[in-house]
Amino acid sequence: MEKFEKLSVIGRGAYGICYLCQAKNDRFRHRVVIKTVLVDCRTKHEENAIQREAQVLNRLAHPNVISFYDSFIANGILHMVMEYAEGGTMEQLIRDQKGTYLPEDMVLYYFTQTTMALDYIHSKKILHRDLKTQNILLNRKRTIVKLADFGIARELSTRDLASTMIGTPNYLSPEICEGRKYDTKSDLWSLGCVLFELIELKRAFDGDSFPSIVLKITTGKVETMVREVSDKLRELVNVMLSMNERHRPGTKGEKNMDSGG
Repeated sequence: MEKFEKLSVIGRGAYGICYLCQAKNDRFRHRVVIKTVLVDCRTKHEENAIQREAQVLNRLAHPNVISFYDSFIANGILHMVMEYAEGGTMEQLIRDQKGTYLPEDMVLYYFTQTTMALDYIHSKKILHRDLKTQNILLNRKRTIVKLADFGIARELSTRDLASTMIGTPNYLSPEICEGRKYDTKSDLWSLGCVLFELIELKRAFDGDSFPSIVLKITTGKVETMVREVSDKLRELVNVMLSMNERHRPGTKGEKNMDSGG
């Protein structure tokens, strides 16, 4: 961390803190985000394994995936240095609409970019596991989507299944809620929830408590779509939120995960 100056805290979560930082020895004073995650390393072997897993993200290169520049462990804390997206999150974009619907072509524009990002990470045999509007970032002009905050923080901080259920469950697939095996189709369900939210400016599954939201998800009780949209867009939402994961569309990258190639 001696290479960076901390400017502010931009996020706190169940697994760590995100800092907006500035490189000290860079004449352009580039800003980056450093995400810290407390990891449970009992041996040097475990620390090396975690480091290798984090470095997988460093090798990702796609215009719709946030760039990961570096990762290192210091004092039991994993530090991930990544690109700073100045346009904020998709959640903030939706909130800023203040009830005014996004044009349908803009909804599809954001949706397509997010799909391309998922396709890419799936082709690299990576599941996102935590796709939601909070984890979709935007550039300064809010024209380019940047997929971020992979579930790696959950994977690295604790390996048990319960960790998947920490936090907001609104975007979790039925198979995750039920503790069943999940794959790329789970990410596609979450993307369907994001698409619904872009259309309606509200979450597809919401409730007053964690159990009530999970019950709606596992019984397929999606919020009513009141906005008038094209039949194709409405059908796209329906197929992505299919309770049977086999009926959801796939990404091209899904074939790589299935084939092991």
